[in-house]
Amino acid sequence: MAHVLVQYILLASGLMGALALFFSVQRELQIATAKSRKKLEEMAARVSECQTQPQPEPVYIPAPVRPGLNLNKRVQAMRMVRRNEDISTIAAALGVTRKEVELLIRVQTISREALAR
Repeated sequence: MAHVLVQYILLASGLMGALALFFSVQRELQIATAKSRKKLEEMAARVSECQTQPQPEPVYIPAPVRPGLNLNKRVQAMRMVRRNEDISTIAAALGVTRKEVELLIRVQTISREALAR
């Protein structure tokens, strides 16, 4: 009889332990739900606050400055000029503006004339 009584006591204590674990899990779920609800309400308040504020004007960010004619590009441009290529072709090939190529040609012409004197 004592053997059966021990089994019932162990069974009852196991069931009580399982019941205690169940209630503790339920309590943790309620706490987590309350925290999540609070965070969600805070985010909703921030969103509504952002929607009511006027939007700032977009800031114009200029394009980065491209490098101009470095020494390699100048030499290549002058070779293309000597081959009688069009200025727009030279500008497209080197990735510079047409005005830069025209300026380079003028500077080279002026420096040649100054050396010829």
